Amino acid sequence: MSDVSDIAHWCISRSHRQVKLHTRRPNLAQALREAGLEITDGPARLVLWLDDAIGESQPWEHAVGDGEVLIEGCLPVLRGVHAIAVETDRAVILAADNDERRRIEFLEDSVTTLPVHPVALGTLDESARNAGFELVERWVDWSMELPNPTDPCHLSLFRNL
Repeated sequence: MSDVSDIAHWCISRSHRQVKLHTRRPNLAQALREAGLEITDGPARLVLWLDDAIGESQPWEHAVGDGEVLIEGCLPVLRGVHAIAVETDRAVILAADNDERRRIEFLEDSVTTLPVHPVALGTLDESARNAGFELVERWVDWSMELPNPTDPCHLSLFRNL
């Protein structure tokens, strides 16, 4: 679980100054800018593909040269409700019932429900390899703790070969 300032700090700690950002977090772009990062529409050395966006798109083409792609997403789970983000300005849960999975996001005065298409780690890793990327690290979330098999989420860092 993270706040937007945690994400900005992580980017700065890895010496990134320019970011290609794909997220549903309402305040992340501003937090990154306030931390001194430039948000670009074009390719960048760091691509942040957050909030289960991997199920609907491919981030690999947005990384340059020795670039990195950080993907945050949920994993295919059969049943249950899982908290995947509790931040100062929002909360997000994943609701799964067999083949139907929904991402429910709570903001100050709104609730948004979106269908999500989780990607299994093997499929994600293969997609990365096919695009010329290798897995560098994987965590359960922005706490940077190592995942275990029962965790419904992942944060995966890939580097362009």
